[in-house]
Amino acid sequence: MTELRRTRTRPLTGIERPTSRPIPLVVTAIVGAIAVIALGFVMKATQADQGVVVALNQTHTGWWGAVSNAVYRGIEPVPAVAITLVIAALVWAVSRSLRTAILFGLTVAFAWLPVAAIKILVDRPRPDAALLAHPFSPLQTDGSFPSGHTAYVVALAIAFWFLLRGTRFAWLPVALGVVAGVIVGLAVVSDGLHFPTDVLGSAIWALATAGAVRWLIVDVIAARIGRRSARG
Repeated sequence: MTELRRTRTRPLTGIERPTSRPIPLVVTAIVGAIAVIALGFVMKATQADQGVVVALNQTHTGWWGAVSNAVYRGIEPVPAVAITLVIAALVWAVSRSLRTAILFGLTVAFAWLPVAAIKILVDRPRPDAALLAHPFSPLQTDGSFPSGHTAYVVALAIAFWFLLRGTRFAWLPVALGVVAGVIVGLAVVSDGLHFPTDVLGSAIWALATAGAVRWLIVDVIAARIGRRSARG
């Protein structure tokens, strides 16, 4: 009960503030998801942006080749989960709220991980390695669309924005998110592992769904758990 009273009396962080109008968020998420899936099937049928991959892959040398490889390997699913856990622990330490840290981590996870299901559904082949000057090794055989790496970086930036909204630092995750998103997008395309539209689809997905994801986690699931705990 003491912990519950502390949770009730401390100021809410931005990620905990309840949503006043959830319906527009849900509609945006549904429309965005449909648009992303439709884009995936259209691009799978045309492969119209293969030439961009071939051109960018020619820059995959020297320091940029090393950086782009490191970016891809550094935020593959297992390292990305570990990074999220570490950041969530830091959020807990700074905010002194385990609830805030959990909500942050879940917002990142559920705005990011569903792209794996879209990859299976769309099943777009990776860029043709035979056309690339510097093909990536080992060969990746899972679906190309959308880019999980890009979705993760954008979801992380959005979760930070939710956390910091209403403070003077709210601009920071927006600025850093744009920079990180561009770098990761260029890296995975120049690696020859993703098409530009894979990157675009991921950004649209995360931006369109994150608000509804946060509402579902905070206003529906966490609120229901809180009410049950209070009754208990």
